[in-house]
Amino acid sequence: MRGLIYKDICLLSKQKKLAIIYVFVAVMLSFSMDATFIVSYFSMIGALLVLTTLSYDAFDNGYPFLMSLPVDAKTYIMAKYTFSFLGLAVFWIVAMGIELITLVARGISFDLWDMISMNLALFPAFLLIIALMIPVTLKFGTEKCRVILVVIAGVVVLIALLGKKITEYLAKNSQIDLEGILLKLESLSKDAIIISALIISILLLLLSMLISTKIMQKKEY
Repeated sequence: MRGLIYKDICLLSKQKKLAIIYVFVAVMLSFSMDATFIVSYFSMIGALLVLTTLSYDAFDNGYPFLMSLPVDAKTYIMAKYTFSFLGLAVFWIVAMGIELITLVARGISFDLWDMISMNLALFPAFLLIIALMIPVTLKFGTEKCRVILVVIAGVVVLIALLGKKITEYLAKNSQIDLEGILLKLESLSKDAIIISALIISILLLLLSMLISTKIMQKKEY
């Protein structure tokens, strides 16, 4: 598995010039936008970059070559998810460093733990992106995956809009105390919510890994 992770690191290192450009853009944006935006921006870029290794693996019948090595589908998938998780963590930490330096350079006062917890709340969302994209890419390929993700994004936006309309309707016409429910939710510990979100996203990532393993095992080489 270490060899596969090293392979992905080498593949990602070929995009170091692109990564440097992203870092430069992130630094520039950090002086003109909310500093917390940088963590979400750079983490998203990191998640997409580490997932490009799937395209490299599939290029020019790469999977048959990989499976001819002393590697099985389960090992390959475990290595891919481990690399994706670690890669995302590295990009997130770098983004946190950029945000910290920016806040100090701009002379903005901040609470370190509040900053960490606020940005940590973003991490589960990127884990879910990885959990979704890997099995979809393995099943349908990179090109179809892009179309499917656009459709999924549209469905998510539609559900969000419908949820807003339903909530507004219930607030006006229902006897349900929505304000009371919202107040109870706000009273919950922020740290507990973040930890719960992390646990749920990791469990979904593990479920995604099982699905990806099944997809990989069914492929013919």
